[in-house]
Amino acid sequence: MSACQSQSHAGTSCAPGALAPRPQIPSIPDGTDAIRITETVVAKVAEMLAEEGDPALQLRIFVTGGGCSGFQYGFAFDDEVKEDDVRVERGPIKVVVDAMSLQYLMGAEIDFEDNLEGARFVIRNPNAASTCGCGSSFSV
Repeated sequence: MSACQSQSHAGTSCAPGALAPRPQIPSIPDGTDAIRITETVVAKVAEMLAEEGDPALQLRIFVTGGGCSGFQYGFAFDDEVKEDDVRVERGPIKVVVDAMSLQYLMGAEIDFEDNLEGARFVIRNPNAASTCGCGSSFSV
């Protein structure tokens, strides 16, 4: 169901192919990070970076279209900082998020789990209206 079919759009055009409105980026209080990084992420990423042997690498978290719920999370090591990146430093690691992805990740907690289901990064996203069963995709 499209955004136009599932929501009332009084006074707006709902033409075929119309995009759902992007969430507004809330303001961040001074001294508060845009995303929360848990200690388990810090430990795991520090371990992975030590294996890579490149001190310039940082963890990039991003959102792309796709997945079973409309958007999906992505993780990669990156040695570049882009002009619109928001950077969060926790202990020995740096995490970067581009501005477009940040609007969907604002206030999210990034965690790492290693259990019977496997090892994976987990995002607890207050902006997600729903998530898929595996937790790697979401809708707003």
